[in-house]
Amino acid sequence: MNTLYRIYNFVGNKLQNNQVENDEINDFSQTKKELDFNDPDHYNNGTQIKNNEENALLEELNEMKESYKELEQSLIKISQKSKKLEKEKRKLEDDMLQERKKNNFIIEKNQKEKQELDSKLKILKENYQRDINQLNGRYNELELTKKNMERDMENNIKNLEQQLREQRIKFQQEFKQALEKYKKNINNIRQRLDEKGNGLRDLEDENARLKEEASKYQSALGVATNTRLGDGDQNHSIKLKNDILKLQNTLDNYVTHLKPNMDLNIKEIQKLAQEYGCLNEITAENPNKIFVKAILQRKVLDYVRGFSHELHNLIESQKITRGPLTLESDIVSKASELLKLINFFSVTRAGTDEVTDASMIKIRQQVYGILGNRGFNNIIDDDGNMRMHDFIALVSNELNKMMNHYRKINDPNRKEQVDSMAPKLVQDIYKLFWFRINVQEPKTECELFENNMINPNLMKGSWNEDEIDKLRVDICYFPLVGRNLNSSDAKIFTLAKVFPRYISDSNEPNEEKDE
Repeated sequence: MNTLYRIYNFVGNKLQNNQVENDEINDFSQTKKELDFNDPDHYNNGTQIKNNEENALLEELNEMKESYKELEQSLIKISQKSKKLEKEKRKLEDDMLQERKKNNFIIEKNQKEKQELDSKLKILKENYQRDINQLNGRYNELELTKKNMERDMENNIKNLEQQLREQRIKFQQEFKQALEKYKKNINNIRQRLDEKGNGLRDLEDENARLKEEASKYQSALGVATNTRLGDGDQNHSIKLKNDILKLQNTLDNYVTHLKPNMDLNIKEIQKLAQEYGCLNEITAENPNKIFVKAILQRKVLDYVRGFSHELHNLIESQKITRGPLTLESDIVSKASELLKLINFFSVTRAGTDEVTDASMIKIRQQVYGILGNRGFNNIIDDDGNMRMHDFIALVSNELNKMMNHYRKINDPNRKEQVDSMAPKLVQDIYKLFWFRINVQEPKTECELFENNMINPNLMKGSWNEDEIDKLRVDICYFPLVGRNLNSSDAKIFTLAKVFPRYISDSNEPNEEKDE
């Protein structure tokens, strides 16, 4: 604001100076005209010089006039701004006055509140001091009570110690009397035993011998009737569960993820999905590879397990000669025959022993335990050379052909790697589902679900927990494995692996299976 005033004064002074200069120039011009009129010679001699000076002065005068006009315009603008600023100044002063009044009101209000708070604080301090005084008084009372109680407890302890000493002395006296009486009775008993001779000692020796013999028989009976598998047994539930999970992983790797450098036979896969009654859609544009993978895993299990029946049929029709190739099947057949005979023997012969019933379980456990360990392993020929089991080689080759019909692996190295998994996969499937499930007592059970409602307690898969009520099993591609599956004390080893589908009134079959 002060700067504007200074500019305003400067411009005013400049304008006044310009006005004075203009007046002087006008006076000079008038004087010049008079001299020129009175002195023509002077005019003629100095005309040229004066004209030049006059022109210069006129130019300077014109420039000064222009500057004057500009300064005059600036002065007008500055004057307008000055008025505007003056107005704003008054407004600011009014605002400051109102703000000052407002602040004064707030200060007065705060001072009033401070006085009220100071008053309340004073009251609180007085109450606090009063409470402190009361607590100190109570503390002194409790301290006095504590001292009195400690004094009473010391007196009681002294009295109890005195009573304990008196009772100890009394007990020692009574114990001494009882000990003397006991020694006297022992001496009397020994004397009577000596009189009766050594007959009792002989009976004691005979009794000890009989007890030892009975213990041996009891131990043998326990071994004969114990069907519980040891923790180190490969068919123990924990190890069996781990092997099932390993088989699932091997099956997953064999079918592959169906993604890199691989062609799918969509038409044949669609037919396979129809055979299983699946309703999820598979198209060339949207092959739904995760679903296709589940279908192919189920197909592998069914295909391999189906060959076990084929082997039995070939043996029964005598198309295969019994020998090393059929040993596993022969052992299963003979074991089943033996178990039937023992069962028939137990119901047609009188007796109540536990060994007979337990023997059927133990024979089953031992036979299938052996088959689960060595079944379908490499065959040792008469010359000592080992080769792949003929049945495993046959099933593996057929399995690879079947899988290559549905999915074609274009990379030769990758195809060779995947095909080489087949023998181990086939062997593990047979060992697990043909042999090892019969070792547990009770036997291990397997269950495949079809069109059931989703049950997370029995199944695993990919779904939203909030939508379980809207889902059913479209395909179960690995069975539920456990014991007593249909009872309240069921023991689950591994959950069934399922691929779900949404329930739709338009595609639901007439008969739906529930759990």
